[in-house]
Parts: sequence; C-alpha cells; structure tokens
Amino acid sequence: MTDQEIFEKLKGMLKEVLGAKIDKIQMESVLVKDLGAESIDLLDLSFLIEDNFKITIEPNEFEKEVKSRIPGGVYEKDGYLTTEALEELKKSLPEVDHSRLIPGFRKAEVPSLLTVSVFVKLVARKLAQKPS
Repeated sequence: MTDQEIFEKLKGMLKEVLGAKIDKIQMESVLVKDLGAESIDLLDLSFLIEDNFKITIEPNEFEKEVKSRIPGGVYEKDGYLTTEALEELKKSLPEVDHSRLIPGFRKAEVPSLLTVSVFVKLVARKLAQKPS
C-alpha cells in the first residue's frame, strides 16, 4: 500500500474515533491539538488500525523503539526525557515538530506530538515487515 492509500483508510478511522470532519484531517494534523484526540481515543485508534490493517501496534511502541537504541536504555529521569531520548525520538519521528523536543520535555507529553503522518508511516513500516 502507498502512503496515500494508508492515509485515505486512516481518515475514515479518525472520523469514526474522533468525529473529525474528513476535510480537516491532513497528514500534518496533530491528533491531540488539531483533531481533539484524548488518550482513550489513541488507544481506540490503535485497535482500529490493527484490525483494519492486520498489524500489531505495541503499547508505547515509540518509547520501546527509542529505548532499544539508547546505550544503557535511559529514556527518562523523573518524568522528563533524557537528551539521548530526545535525539532518538527525533530520528524515530521525523514527522513531528522537533522544536518541541528540547530538554524539559515530559514523557507524558509524547502523545501530544503525534500527527496523522506518524501513523501513516507506522502502518507502512508494519505492513512492509509483514511476511508476504
């Protein structure tokens, strides 16, 4: 599937989960800020994505990916992401606003970064990893 095909399918799911108008859903839309998603909505969206695309999304998928690439695995300290974690997160999520990924960024704020394109790329990566 192309990114555009994934995006088109995701738009329907986002409309279903968030009640967002299709014309308001853009690749750069931030799920929390622009589309009004809450934590439970992100969970519902993950389940819908898994069901529709027949893939598995791990809880804290991005955190696990970043932790696996940090020597010693120090992702956060006292609720704040380490400098190493911030740099790895920038690599893992090139679609997000990197100007926010600065010292003092809280682990709990990571969902506020997620854009539609983050999910498009995640789905594309998972589909590419699936056995044919």
